[in-house]
Amino acid sequence: MPDPAPSAKHTPLWRNPSFTLMWTSTAASGFGDRMIMLAALALLGGLGQTADSAGFLASTQFFFFAPYLLFNMIGGWLADHLPRKWLLLGCDESRGLILLGSFFLLLSASGDPVLPASQHWHVYAALAAIGSFAAIFNPTRNAIVPQIVPPHQLQSGNAVIIVINVVASMVGMVLGTNYIINPEDVSTVRHGLMYGSMFFLISGCFFAFMRPTHGIRAATAHRRSMRQAVNYAICHRKTIMLIAVNTMVWGSAAVVSTGVMGVLKIHQNLNGEELFAQYGNLSALMGTGMLFGAAAVVIIGTRRESAIVLSTGLLLAGLFTLILAAIPFWPITYISSFCIGLFGNIAIISAITVLQSICPNYVRGRIMGLNAMINTAFTVTVYAIIWLIPKSDYWVLVIMLVLGPILMICGITALVGHLRSGPMPNKMANVCWRLNRLFNFSWHGLTVYGKQHIPEDGPVVIAANHTTAMDPFLIQAGSIRMVRWLMLTSYRLPAGNFMWNAIDPICIEHDLATDQRGNAMRQVRQIVGELKKGHVVGMFPEGSLQYDNREIKDFEDGAAAVARLAGAQIVPCWVDGTVVSKSMLMHVLKPTHSSVTFGEPFTPRRDQSPAEITAEIRQRILELGQREAARRADET
Repeated sequence: MPDPAPSAKHTPLWRNPSFTLMWTSTAASGFGDRMIMLAALALLGGLGQTADSAGFLASTQFFFFAPYLLFNMIGGWLADHLPRKWLLLGCDESRGLILLGSFFLLLSASGDPVLPASQHWHVYAALAAIGSFAAIFNPTRNAIVPQIVPPHQLQSGNAVIIVINVVASMVGMVLGTNYIINPEDVSTVRHGLMYGSMFFLISGCFFAFMRPTHGIRAATAHRRSMRQAVNYAICHRKTIMLIAVNTMVWGSAAVVSTGVMGVLKIHQNLNGEELFAQYGNLSALMGTGMLFGAAAVVIIGTRRESAIVLSTGLLLAGLFTLILAAIPFWPITYISSFCIGLFGNIAIISAITVLQSICPNYVRGRIMGLNAMINTAFTVTVYAIIWLIPKSDYWVLVIMLVLGPILMICGITALVGHLRSGPMPNKMANVCWRLNRLFNFSWHGLTVYGKQHIPEDGPVVIAANHTTAMDPFLIQAGSIRMVRWLMLTSYRLPAGNFMWNAIDPICIEHDLATDQRGNAMRQVRQIVGELKKGHVVGMFPEGSLQYDNREIKDFEDGAAAVARLAGAQIVPCWVDGTVVSKSMLMHVLKPTHSSVTFGEPFTPRRDQSPAEITAEIRQRILELGQREAARRADET
């Protein structure tokens, strides 16, 4: 069953009870996971001067994530067959009980927490058990988010959930390394395990009160096989590409998270309690960067053109990974750690949001499971290599020196390829179109209605009201066909030739509204000629901007005349929500919540006069305006 279209009136995320229950439980999970990781590192003795710290850290990650290879797919299958909220509750309660059991096993221990090598398997077994339930939890959570968050809030919802998890993990890291767990006192390790257990057990109950929309129908659940999900992914190239990007990002995160130990031991010559504390501080700094990265995604606030955001995130995350591994200077280390978290999280959120958006609800859980399994297979391999190679503190830095340029190359290649591709007639036009869309959908909060009313081919005149200098850019952002705009030749400055060549405006010598009849007819024939080539021409019948108010002015007959002569369809268009200002700069720079509404096309009859066609255009545009005013009133 497909997800529902967003309603006219949307509830803010902070007033969405189900979403609040989701992010609070996610925060508790992040804190609990951090406690078990820190406790495991202390019990294994991975912080000593002679210990291979990066290797021990990689071993904890390996045993935690290895079960994902099996249970991600199982979790995805279960998420498409069972009530997802109860599945989430069961996973959190199970993790809490495992941590509580670990607490009781250490209840009689005292002194140094480091276990002998023969007992390390106890730690690894606990990590694997908790990882098994985490492997079921993650694809289920990703599958249920679109059921509690409407599509237009999905990007922001994912950003909040990820950043809350990061903040909780960051808080757990700082508190754990500085106040809760002492790598030389086993009683503090017990405290960390108890705190983590309570967080899981209490917050897990929150899932019982969530109210997701349209669950999986039991009558059709038996037809939901893993083969169906694999076939879906194979048949949808974009799904495969997004899974590949996710794999790259998470594999890189595995290298960097363990590489922090190598940076501290080799670049800064730290060990013991000082190494433990600085590891916590750098990890918290990366978490802070992820917090700002999530905030940046919320500000961008659109799924459209996410490939630009994703590619840029990859590029810059690779750059700062290279800098972190190459330059042993404390300020650079701090800045690089922050920026890796910032740009890495931008890439993570963008990739997972697009993947959620393109997968239908009936297969989403299994696609999330497949994505998590492939990601984990690569990540676990990375952890295993770092764990098993000798002198891993040194070699992990070498890997980072290679990884950084690889991410940069992938980011640049993807960015350039995406910008140059699209529906426009040339590569530069596609670049302008995509950048224009990103700017307007994010900065101007553009919402587009009725874009299906623009005919896919043939001559079309888009006739719109004229509010600001941004109107042509807003309309073009909402159309997948290039709109040829009228432009006085005197405005075609040489400095903008690269853009003029890309968007190919129809340059006229004189203003049609004020020119003498002979010259005006010559310009009309020029426009009609472009229409007969099958182009889309954008025109503003008002002829001037509505600077001080939003009252429709008298219409000129130009749009009606050229449409009738060329046999073109006319698409009425209403632009709303733009800045009321006489400053052209404010039209561009002041953020808005603009909208563009395209009405149903109509073809003027040959027996209609330009004045009659103009009157019909005006009436249709006014009707669109009344519809948009009613929608905005309903939202408030």
